[in-house]
Amino acid sequence: MGRLILLLTLPLLAACATPRQTCLVAATRDLATVDQLIAETEANLQRGYAIEPEYYTGSQVGLCVGNGLYTGLGWTYCTVPQTRVRARPVTIDRTVEQQKLRDLKKVRVRAEREARTKLESCDATYPQ
Repeated sequence: MGRLILLLTLPLLAACATPRQTCLVAATRDLATVDQLIAETEANLQRGYAIEPEYYTGSQVGLCVGNGLYTGLGWTYCTVPQTRVRARPVTIDRTVEQQKLRDLKKVRVRAEREARTKLESCDATYPQ
């Protein structure tokens, strides 16, 4: 129910953003992604391992109406399969991660330059 309410209110919240705000977010999206990847790689190097999501199926006990055969009415316990996620440590190759970090920092310089150009375009198109 909570997810449904959230999904129904998202379009309303998106409609509240001004064109300038939308432009600014779009201009810095790539830079934010690269920054996130740099932070993740640095954390992997500091920890000595990476963390990846591992999906598994578990069950949740709940109350169900009837016995599932549409013959009896009443409350019964039932199990519902549910996909869950847990963090799983994964070994890393430190030299590969260090090279990846160097490459990401080069990409960040380029992304920052592009973001600055796009931000100037946003300022010109949508002055405050």
